[in-house]
Amino acid sequence: MPAHVEDKSHQKPEEQRNTLLHLLVLYFKLVGLLLGVWVLGYVGFSASWVFIGLFIYMFNDRFKKKKQFQIEIAQALAKDEKKVIQARVEDLPSWVFFPDVERAEWVNKILEQMWPYIGELTKNILVEKVQPQIIANLPNSLKSFRFVKIDLGDIPPRIGGVKAYIANVKRDEIVIDVDLIYASDADIKISLKGLNAGIKDLQIRGDLRVILRPLIPVPPLIGGVTVFFLTNPRVDFNLTDIANALDIPGLSDTLRSIVQDQIAAFLVLPNRIPISLAENISLSKLKHPMPQGVLRMHVIEAKDLRKADINVFGKGKSDPYAVLHVGALTFKTKVIPNTLSPMWNQFFEAVIDQRSGQILQFEVMDEDQGTEDDFLGRGTVEIESVADRGMLDSWIPLDEVKTGLVHFRLSWLHLSADPSKLAESIRQVRAAPTAGLSAPLSSCLVVVTVDSASGLPKSRKGLEEPNPYAVLNCGGKQVQTRIVEGTIDPRWEESFNFLINDPNLQNLDVEVKDKKSGRRLGTMMLPLKLLLSETNMTQEQPYHLHCDSDPDAQITMRVVLRVLTSETPPDFHETTENLLKPPTPSTSTPTKSEPIESTYDVVDAPIPEEPIKMPEPDAHSNNVDTGMEIRKRKLEKEPSISSAGIAGLGKIQVTIRYSPQRNRLIVVVHKCVNLMPCDSDHLADPYVRIYLLPEKNTLGKQKTKVIKNNLNPIFDETFEFAVNQQDLDTRTLDISVKNSVGMFSKSRRNIGSVFIDLMKFDLSKAVTEWFDLQSEDRDDKSVDSIVPDKDKETII
Repeated sequence: MPAHVEDKSHQKPEEQRNTLLHLLVLYFKLVGLLLGVWVLGYVGFSASWVFIGLFIYMFNDRFKKKKQFQIEIAQALAKDEKKVIQARVEDLPSWVFFPDVERAEWVNKILEQMWPYIGELTKNILVEKVQPQIIANLPNSLKSFRFVKIDLGDIPPRIGGVKAYIANVKRDEIVIDVDLIYASDADIKISLKGLNAGIKDLQIRGDLRVILRPLIPVPPLIGGVTVFFLTNPRVDFNLTDIANALDIPGLSDTLRSIVQDQIAAFLVLPNRIPISLAENISLSKLKHPMPQGVLRMHVIEAKDLRKADINVFGKGKSDPYAVLHVGALTFKTKVIPNTLSPMWNQFFEAVIDQRSGQILQFEVMDEDQGTEDDFLGRGTVEIESVADRGMLDSWIPLDEVKTGLVHFRLSWLHLSADPSKLAESIRQVRAAPTAGLSAPLSSCLVVVTVDSASGLPKSRKGLEEPNPYAVLNCGGKQVQTRIVEGTIDPRWEESFNFLINDPNLQNLDVEVKDKKSGRRLGTMMLPLKLLLSETNMTQEQPYHLHCDSDPDAQITMRVVLRVLTSETPPDFHETTENLLKPPTPSTSTPTKSEPIESTYDVVDAPIPEEPIKMPEPDAHSNNVDTGMEIRKRKLEKEPSISSAGIAGLGKIQVTIRYSPQRNRLIVVVHKCVNLMPCDSDHLADPYVRIYLLPEKNTLGKQKTKVIKNNLNPIFDETFEFAVNQQDLDTRTLDISVKNSVGMFSKSRRNIGSVFIDLMKFDLSKAVTEWFDLQSEDRDDKSVDSIVPDKDKETII
């Protein structure tokens, strides 16, 4: 135990002055307290108020002394752990308890030497990067936020132990877990609306994971570094200045919870800090790698729980509920009143980014109305052990209490890029018991990386640039990106996970909005079933945003679909995601109005050890994929703006392809240009109707939505027709562009049509072409209405 008793005779004059100042402050505090008691008696208040006040004061004083004691112990441990080795057993470094964790004193010596420079670097980052981001997300009334003082102190962080993983890791990475101990004498102050507040004595303790990947055969041998906490670290601090008024029981816990959540949103899985060390390493893929699987948690029941609510006769019950933590994710069961053997029977699903090292933490609590909930026990489960077994069905005893067990059924689900496994996954989900399900179980995972947007419309008043953010809806879950201030070309680079029930029936809806005005800047909808026919079930491209004021608005995203399966994929521990950036195409760079659809690298493909080669075609696709994002498909090539087709009715752009795995003809209606006006306003309300001849009935009809008052509508809608591959040569697409009108309207109803003979196309490759619209009553209904060769492009 560190000694705190000192000989006052050896104190310096400055220390003696500080001691005298402390005594004066204590004196005036006691005088003020006695004066307050006298005033209460003078005005006739009940003496019970005095006792209540004294109780609050004593409780708060005890709370502060206990916290200060913990801070002193942690700081002493950080300075000299050998001296206080028996002070607090729970604070000992991890190498004391775990034989596979090694000491790293040489790292601590390096940190101690570098600490002043690290402090200066951190100060610059907070002032130059963090402060502007905080100000940008604050309301106008709080824009005066500033960092007044940033002092990380003289005590550097310590590494309590290091564990390196050599088993169950991919061949091009090194995984290291670090026991981080930061018990500082830091002093950080902020200013807001002329008031100063701050924190000091910051403490952080947690398991920090460092991943070195990819390993490359050229200097510096390591392509990138990714850093994150596996679980929420333990955080504590003291408040200073005006913020000290919040440092009382209740408010203090709430404040620390808020700080913990902010740290989790920045540094706890699935959030990471990526650092690129070599050229051509994709920083986005370092920050947003593909998850490793999904943990399905069935919280069934508990028994023999502690009696938290005891009456005068010694008998009592509890109102138990369970809280589950996986990384930064938290799940909570319902409350079962008046029982020691609750039956929850609830399902939860968590996307797991790192199966090794991550744990499922759970607590059982007793709900108390109006007071703090009582603790009934906690426990942990290693996720890797569940992943290795595939399933764990067990009663888990609760720690830190004498009695109590919880019954879990945990299942590990791998992520598969094989669409043929979808039917079995959906069948298993539908066969699952429905009791206790607040929502259907998931059959698939959708990973959406929102990169950027371009060409967003400006404000109608003064052409002011918006503060855009994107809102994504999928599978009943809604998320949003951060706000980017003052731009029509925002860059977000954020990734989101969505668990869905059936991709054949669900869509990804995206809406870009302006934070300043609240207005909608553009929308788009992607049917998830389209991903089933894509190579590696992945799309990465600019998508058109439907926007009245700017038809060129786009949002660039990467959307990946994975099927949840209990089958272990081949070479699970041997392969990794390709982190190299795509090479710069030698051809001309497409303009903003030319969206590119790309099938990017195969996520499970190993990084090439030699210069980039052309691999063999994918087993599930007729298209060659390089695995390095060099297969590009150009979705559109704008025809001449003055061209309205050979009949003067306009043009329509369509993509056609056939999926032999699903026996589906896929038709994508992209857009129309230069349509013929149909009403008195010289506009039209167009939509597209499609038949696959010879069937021409109501059941076989497909049509797009209506675009109001537009002669250049953008649809970007996909339709599918069930047809055998051998019958394609006998089929014809009947596509008509129509004007939506009322029953008694005199406006023109039919704009134009085109008949596409499928026999004339090689549908083993997706084909995108512009077609001239012709009158529906023409005699020649053949495919010769295609634009000339120089204005069309076949997708390879």
